[in-house]
Amino acid sequence: MSEALAVIGIVSSIIQLVDFSSKVVKRLDDLAASVGEVPRAFRHIKTELPLITESLRRIKNQARTGGLDKKTIDAVDLVIKDCQGEIMRLESILDRMVPSAEASKWERRRKALLSLTEDKHVEEIAKSLGRYVQVLTLHLVARPPDVDLQPPPTYGASDPTRNTSFTLIPFDRNAKFVEREYIFKQIDKSFETKEGSQPKAALFGLGGIGKSQIALEYCFRKKEKDPGCSIFWVHAATLARFEETYKRLATECGLANQGDTQVDITQLVQDWLESRHAGRWLMVVDNIDDADVFFREKTGNNKTLSQYIPRSPNGLLLFTTRSRDIAVDLLLQDKPIAVPVFTRPEGASLLRSRLPSEHSDEQVLELLVELEFIPLAITQAAAFMSKRRRTIPQYLDLYKKSDMARLRMLSYEFSDHGRQSAELLSLMAYFDRHAIPSTLLYNEEEDLLDFEDAVAVLVAFSLIDSDESGTSFDMHNLVQLATKRWLISEKGGKEDEWGFKALSSLSLKFPEPQHHPSAEYWSLCASFLPHAQLILAHPFKSPEEKTELARATLLLSMARYLHWRGAWIECGAKTEEAFQIRKRILGEKNQDTLRSLGQLAWANKSLGAKNVELGEECLQLRREVLGENHPETIDCLSDLADSFMLLGEYRKSEAMQRQALEASQRVLGPEHPDTLNCLGGLASVLADIEEYGEAETVARKTIRLKTKVLGENTSIFSDLHNLAYILVLQEKFDEAEEAYRHVLALKEKKYGQSNVETLATLSNLVILLGEKEKFYEIGELTERFEGAMDMVQEDSNPTRRQVTNILKSYSFFGGSGNHSSSSSVDSEE
Repeated sequence: MSEALAVIGIVSSIIQLVDFSSKVVKRLDDLAASVGEVPRAFRHIKTELPLITESLRRIKNQARTGGLDKKTIDAVDLVIKDCQGEIMRLESILDRMVPSAEASKWERRRKALLSLTEDKHVEEIAKSLGRYVQVLTLHLVARPPDVDLQPPPTYGASDPTRNTSFTLIPFDRNAKFVEREYIFKQIDKSFETKEGSQPKAALFGLGGIGKSQIALEYCFRKKEKDPGCSIFWVHAATLARFEETYKRLATECGLANQGDTQVDITQLVQDWLESRHAGRWLMVVDNIDDADVFFREKTGNNKTLSQYIPRSPNGLLLFTTRSRDIAVDLLLQDKPIAVPVFTRPEGASLLRSRLPSEHSDEQVLELLVELEFIPLAITQAAAFMSKRRRTIPQYLDLYKKSDMARLRMLSYEFSDHGRQSAELLSLMAYFDRHAIPSTLLYNEEEDLLDFEDAVAVLVAFSLIDSDESGTSFDMHNLVQLATKRWLISEKGGKEDEWGFKALSSLSLKFPEPQHHPSAEYWSLCASFLPHAQLILAHPFKSPEEKTELARATLLLSMARYLHWRGAWIECGAKTEEAFQIRKRILGEKNQDTLRSLGQLAWANKSLGAKNVELGEECLQLRREVLGENHPETIDCLSDLADSFMLLGEYRKSEAMQRQALEASQRVLGPEHPDTLNCLGGLASVLADIEEYGEAETVARKTIRLKTKVLGENTSIFSDLHNLAYILVLQEKFDEAEEAYRHVLALKEKKYGQSNVETLATLSNLVILLGEKEKFYEIGELTERFEGAMDMVQEDSNPTRRQVTNILKSYSFFGGSGNHSSSSSVDSEE
């Protein structure tokens, strides 16, 4: 009986969803008819919805014929509910975007400009629906859908980075490298491929066997033989480290600016090496030791790391991995290269290069056998003996006592340097082992000289590597694993204690959420992110409340940074987790909990009615706990007004924004930055209700006061942009053009040409110039920004697509074609 009811329920849900989807598709058609070509995200949804409805019809038939069991029905029901939620979210966006039949020309223009503002939210919905299509298709055909391979975009030949040679290697050359010529010959042979094939080679072998050292030496030799060849080194142990390496590569090579937030940097680097870098290049992809991370885990753009590896006959790919299976998967039909342990002469050569010469061949051989001819173990043993002035027999006496003695020697507690080196090593073990910033390790309350002494000891014993400036450290995987084992077995399970210290350091030093990120903010967040992701994944055995609260603080700071990078879904999830932690431990009326709830409402602005509910809950609690006139209560009221504006309830939004403005003027003063933010919000909603005269007055007042109080910085960019937009709506084209040019120059100087904010203003300026038939000036802008738009990938950035279409419409074809899909990112935010 229960299964029969379940079948009836699932069939009913499917029928409702199919009917609802059909209506939404009809509304998308109406949108296209009213504004011309709709943004690509909407076109994706028009593709996804029929696929979902067709899959659901087939599943409905399966259910009716008894082809589904209860477990499958429950799973499909969850997918249907999630689909319905996303489609309802889409419908609320369409409510704000589709003009009525009797709408004026400028009302239609305003709706058209709004389309790009909403595009990022529609992209999220499209991605979600795409995943549901895959899930449903998997159920129907019992295999995952094929990956949709998009052709790479084409680029112009004027790219300044096209013929430049780069050398981006994060390590110095090993002056004591032991010759292994036979491996270099195998690498060269692997690179000899048929014309048109991708030259690649893979080194595999035990951890510490010397794979990375071989790859490093190969890079330097390649550069000596071929100075024009670019060399790139990519860390692939984790998804975060891979993305961070690509970001640094893009910045160093001039492909992107530090503050680019909505550019898919990984895709940008891949496309550059495949089609824009004219010279030869060699890329080392180091430490591909986890098949799930490299081949299956998805980035924020729904691609695996393996899909971001460039392919070009001009390029050489050299992989390193511990796994032979991974090496085979990397090369497919080619044969990987095994890196064996040292031969007796190789091991002796390395050991003698680091020790005094008085040791006999027999003693050297005995030690090499004990260390199993592993290069890293030989290097560490030599460093230990040199530092502690021990002979090989003395070292072996200590080493052979027990397994624990071996671990103690690896993680030796050097008590003669104030802060013990073993403690520093213990802390480092809980960060990502690559590029650990010294700021996460050094406590300002301790003696800097003690910290530097501890670092020097670890470097001397080859337990860590330091960059030239001494501000960043790398830790070998074997050392990290041994240190953790030592903490568990030798120190009575103190792994949680050191895990908490790492978490605490990150939660205190990860930059707090900011409305206008600075260059320092971007730099710090980028360097801290891989370490934050790792410590958040640490399985604390018995997490205390202080651990959970530190975790919540880190989650909130991380979430804001992820939002600026364009990872809005991940931002929302992390903010939600932080809010739930604080609510459970501190209670819903605690001020920190209320701040978390406020950030949650801010992060989920695209959720429409659900977000309004969060904002109303936050406002009610802040009024109760903090009072009506507390600055955070007023700020919450202003944010809630923005949410109602995005929901299309403009009159309600106006009333609330006026209330927030009055309260802020009274409590904080007429020139306080929070008051001026309320003033800017009022200008936006006045434009939405077509009170253009007052909207212009309020916008100009906002700009004047912000400039007086804060200077001409990023805080006024959106206000300047919105003023230009309001002037366009009043057909004050000359004044609007002046305002757009002014803010474009400011954004270009601050953000760079390729930033999404800059391109948003560019698109609106081009629209305006088209209205004024200034086609020659459009051509000049096209030429000026041609390289910048190449940096922003068509498939990853809606603003770039809109700008490209607009420029083609006006400049390339010399006429004012359909340009109504323009937008302003700033105008509604």
